[in-house]
Amino acid sequence: MLKGMLTIIATISVLMASSCAEQKSISADTVFINGVIYTADNEQSVVSTLAVKDDILVYVGDLDTAEQFIGVQTQTIDLKGKMIIPGLHDVHIHLAGIVETDTCDLASQSFTLEALVPRLKKCINRLQLPLGDWLTVEQWAYSGGNEPSVKLPTIRKALDAVSTKHPIVLLGNDGHHGAVNSHALNLAADRAGNVVGLNQETLNKEFATFKELVGVDSSGEPNGMINEDARKLVNVPNLWGYPDIDLALYQKIGQRLAASGITSTMEASLKEHDIDLFAKWAKQSPLTHRMTVAFFADFEDYRPSPDKPISIERLISEFTAIQRRHKNVENLKIDTAKIFVDGVTEGNPHANPPALPNAASLTDYLQPQFKVDANTQALEVIGYVDTESAACIELRHQADANLPTMSAKDFYAEQGFSPLQCRKFNGVYEREEIFIRDYTLALYDAGINVHSHAIGDRAVRLALDSFTEAKKQSPKSKAKVSMAHAQIMHPDDISRIADLNVYMAFTYSWIEPFVEYQMMVSPFIDPIMSKNDLFDPAGYVYQNSYPAGSVLEAGGVLVAGSDAPVDARDPRPMLNIEKAVTRKNEISGRIYNESESISVRDILDAYTINGAAMLDQQDITGSLEVGKKADFVVLSQDLLKLEEQGESDRISDTQILSTWFDGREIYAAPRD
Repeated sequence: MLKGMLTIIATISVLMASSCAEQKSISADTVFINGVIYTADNEQSVVSTLAVKDDILVYVGDLDTAEQFIGVQTQTIDLKGKMIIPGLHDVHIHLAGIVETDTCDLASQSFTLEALVPRLKKCINRLQLPLGDWLTVEQWAYSGGNEPSVKLPTIRKALDAVSTKHPIVLLGNDGHHGAVNSHALNLAADRAGNVVGLNQETLNKEFATFKELVGVDSSGEPNGMINEDARKLVNVPNLWGYPDIDLALYQKIGQRLAASGITSTMEASLKEHDIDLFAKWAKQSPLTHRMTVAFFADFEDYRPSPDKPISIERLISEFTAIQRRHKNVENLKIDTAKIFVDGVTEGNPHANPPALPNAASLTDYLQPQFKVDANTQALEVIGYVDTESAACIELRHQADANLPTMSAKDFYAEQGFSPLQCRKFNGVYEREEIFIRDYTLALYDAGINVHSHAIGDRAVRLALDSFTEAKKQSPKSKAKVSMAHAQIMHPDDISRIADLNVYMAFTYSWIEPFVEYQMMVSPFIDPIMSKNDLFDPAGYVYQNSYPAGSVLEAGGVLVAGSDAPVDARDPRPMLNIEKAVTRKNEISGRIYNESESISVRDILDAYTINGAAMLDQQDITGSLEVGKKADFVVLSQDLLKLEEQGESDRISDTQILSTWFDGREIYAAPRD
């Protein structure tokens, strides 16, 4: 019905705009003049004027033709050269986490282990936690800081120094990492519900399937790091750290989005309970953005018994039940399911032995040896373990034959590295490969859009293989497929993005040469002997990280997702836009693989019309064209001019002055 009405309005408006001078047009409610208005239409046009009537754009063009839309009651706003762009579409965001709550929150700041201890003690005192209650710490920067000391050699020791009377968990700001104290480790229960504790013995027996997800020290005892599903072993409460969504929080989320210029979102992984809450509050207080939900579930809840496969039929049945329940909620759409293909590609150089990344890689991860520079405290790579050495081969043989091996201490003394560094490892999938494939196929066949989280190059390939099979088996399906992150992508897979019409949701703010971060990725994939090697143009990581330019050149469709609150609660659209264009670190001035940069117009399209197409909103929003919804953002400066002047590194300074949704202003920046 709405689409039909919009078509009629658009037709009438076009006829009016092209009529003879004596024919009088309708009067607009608001007309914006003297601006730089990027329309995001098929020609990537720039005009100076637009007119709004009710919630619809009735004119987009130049001032001389717009005069017919200016009546006695029309408000005329002189932009004075400021820029208007379509409302932004953030297609990978976690809404409940983008606003602060009264918790123990580290705000993604880096802390040494010595500095972390007093900070968490203050949290316990401030929250007045009774003995035995969990201390849940949000927004822990697992990839920054965490430097050990002689007194606190592991994260477990540090958290034990905070309290032995409270179970403590640090929730990584990426949603994949965690760390706990001894009290929490002791709470680990087996499948029968018996509390057996998570220790070296149980890790090799009851919990052996989680071995790659639990950090250990040089003796093989858990060092406190627990990642991905291993966190459930100790019954960590609320893995994401997100609060229940009450009305106040719901409204704060809307305010945050409006202040960021975001008028459409895809909530990237929302469970049934939280979907119900969003729907409840949306009925009381209408959404001020077009919200699409990607359904996610605790898949183990859908396994009939430990020896049975996850019931995909039940998953899809629950999904459709949620759809039916909330089909009439305005601006809320539930048409997508989320699949985590793998974890993350960051290792932990500070651990002893260094912990490898768990993202699914096409090649085995390297085993670097690190040291800390005594003067600068910076990490250095001093060499690599030869996993094919006679000592390592013999160690693996003994382990395979279940024969006793020399102690870790003796092995280290003899070889100079931990016996644990003899292992070969290329990451893991979040679920069984067959489940990831079959779930993708079933969703696509049912007409449900598929949104896959894939970080490592092997995970990207599995996601693409699954999309290929789904499209082959269900050619009549109208479902869409999309992928988030794709941090490392093999060049052979880039052309497949276009062939399969995959919407690629990069998080562009992460694309910069940040040494401390890169030390957690590159040395595990490329042989590195100096910091400059981190940015070696011949390096595999350097060449194949976030290949936005190559995807675009191959005909792929780029979209944009902030992944907030990962890294930062603020969705930071202007920073994302800047990094897509510059791939530059402001402090060092270094640029990360400049050949993968894209233009301002292209990243604006990713945030607007491409995002609208992914979310099936292209007929009503995503571009500034007659007949579409009046969703747009007024910016403090002209991004195209900055690019022309070679000043793209100033884009992040841009302020959101005003956000309009459905023809009304929902945000106005405070005036000085």
